[in-house]
Amino acid sequence: MILSFLLVVFISCVHIFANKISFLRTLPRNKWLSLAGGISVAFVFLHILPELHHFQDSIDDTALLPVSFENDLYLMAMAGILLFYGIERGIIRFRSQGTTQRDQAIDTIIYRSHIAVFALFNLIIGYYLHHEMKVDGLSSLLTFMALGFHFLINDYSLLRHHKKLYHRTGRWIMTAAVITGWGIGATYIIPETISSLLFALVAGAIILNSFKEELPEEKESNFGFFLIGATLYSVLWIV
Repeated sequence: MILSFLLVVFISCVHIFANKISFLRTLPRNKWLSLAGGISVAFVFLHILPELHHFQDSIDDTALLPVSFENDLYLMAMAGILLFYGIERGIIRFRSQGTTQRDQAIDTIIYRSHIAVFALFNLIIGYYLHHEMKVDGLSSLLTFMALGFHFLINDYSLLRHHKKLYHRTGRWIMTAAVITGWGIGATYIIPETISSLLFALVAGAIILNSFKEELPEEKESNFGFFLIGATLYSVLWIV
């Protein structure tokens, strides 16, 4: 439990110090963000999707939704994709219309909504990480590593959208959410059906964020480092 807590604190601190990392301040993306993107995308295919399949198999006899379907968790994963994509598009559309003095209040509402959704994402991740550490120590360390890189990419996106607002308060909220989620996992076990649905929702968000943020336009990426990241993580996971 001590090791799990220390790892959670370590990766949650990514949010605090992301703005101090010089390569996150520059656009377009450079090779290091592409390396992180490769690791995160490999994590999606080697861990997230198989884990989602495992959860689906374990609860196939349980009706999770009011109207039961064959693949309940995959529907929740799709809902996660739609939720995060809808929020992202709403922010981009609002910003493209220009910001007037009257729009500042709306901008603040958008910021708070964006942070609230990502904080919920981190809360669930924190809970998941507490229980993940009990399964397999080595694979869990790889999970912590991949999610640390994923947090780094999320911070890049949030800093790009909200700048000083995120630097002032958002990063602290994100950090606290991960640790709080771990604390919930250490003191309370959520019923498997509910935790499976929450994991599926987060899985959809991770899949979307991986491809949205980590497969950028050619001028903003470095394919060589993306390939290195994906290959390196895949080899470590297989070994």
